[in-house]
Amino acid sequence: MARGGWYGIPYRALIPKGVDNLLVAGRMITSDKTAHMSTRNSASCMLQGQAAGTAAALSVQLDVTPRNLDTDILRDRLRRDGVCLDN
Repeated sequence: MARGGWYGIPYRALIPKGVDNLLVAGRMITSDKTAHMSTRNSASCMLQGQAAGTAAALSVQLDVTPRNLDTDILRDRLRRDGVCLDN
């Protein structure tokens, strides 16, 4: 990342192991040491929060647990809401 690269955060990073019906965002997500340094900035935390909130709402609407939410549906909703998921 020293040259200004980018990376995505997989949805599974927002889902804690062993706990159902819970999503985490910001400093609480799962990441390696290198990625963790950039996942804690305000912009990244806000986008993670939007993804987690959208996933929670969709899970309720579709009557599935967040762990079982179809990520294609989540990505489509985030894109419709103006989130840039691609470089």
